[in-house]
Amino acid sequence: MNVSPRQLRMFLALTASLNFSRTAEQFFVTQPSLSKAIRDLEEELGLRLFERSTRSVKLTESGERLAALARGVIGEFDAGLERLRTSAERASKQLAIASLPSLANVLLPAACSALEARYVDPQITIHDCSNGASIQRLINGQVDFSIASVAPSHPDVHYEEILRDRFVLLSSARWHARVAERMRLDDMVDLPLISMTDSSTAMRYMSAAYLQRGVEFRPKMQFDQVGTIAGFVKQGLGIAVLPYLGTTPLLTLRGLRVSEIVDGPVRSVGIVTRRAGTSTAIAQQAMQEVRTVAGALIERQSEWVLPPSTRRLRPKSP
Repeated sequence: MNVSPRQLRMFLALTASLNFSRTAEQFFVTQPSLSKAIRDLEEELGLRLFERSTRSVKLTESGERLAALARGVIGEFDAGLERLRTSAERASKQLAIASLPSLANVLLPAACSALEARYVDPQITIHDCSNGASIQRLINGQVDFSIASVAPSHPDVHYEEILRDRFVLLSSARWHARVAERMRLDDMVDLPLISMTDSSTAMRYMSAAYLQRGVEFRPKMQFDQVGTIAGFVKQGLGIAVLPYLGTTPLLTLRGLRVSEIVDGPVRSVGIVTRRAGTSTAIAQQAMQEVRTVAGALIERQSEWVLPPSTRRLRPKSP
């Protein structure tokens, strides 16, 4: 049955006013247009809804029965629209981001704080996971965007570099005599280095840097979590080699010193999005907030955090 909600609303308004001219004004249409809409409704239903004369308009018995049904239909329709509006409003505030923990730690708190100031009760989900897992969540449609430290080679995603950070050494007082404030990769070969595990992007950057020198990078110890590395470094069991942004949670620990690797690798950090489809308004705003935070880091930590560049040492994504 080809009956529109607007037709039913016109019909109900006419049952209340019994005046074609007044009802037509109410719906901003001409009187002939309203008359046609009512005739089309009568023909579609096979019922005569109004008795018309030159002086009056009266509702028929069929019209009275239809009016009672139409009020229920329109009521349910309006309630459904309200539920749809509420659901759409709720969905418009939902945001999911996947990121390496070290990047989530420095880039996302300030960005999410700005979003909470801009939106009422935004629903933000952060997945702090490995680089590969964050990209896979994006490809699977589980997140709006990812923050990664290796440009993915997948054809369905786009990588926008937002900053680069240098690799540094983090050492306790026990090793300060052997670890200068400025070190070279060749100076580090015999040091008891502690790095992230082989599956990490940090390990891949360091391995690639040493491979260019024909040397295999073989750290003394490897861990999944930066917090574990911090404990071993603080105890003097080794010297951490990490991207600078990965060390920021540890810089408040007393007795630890950051040293520059003057010829070390530089890690690329970027926003990854799907090529197909359009990002939601809140996702677009979130990405802009992340870019703003990245810009502030580049300005404040210019010794360690560098602006984007198209030329960078970068391991290939698996």
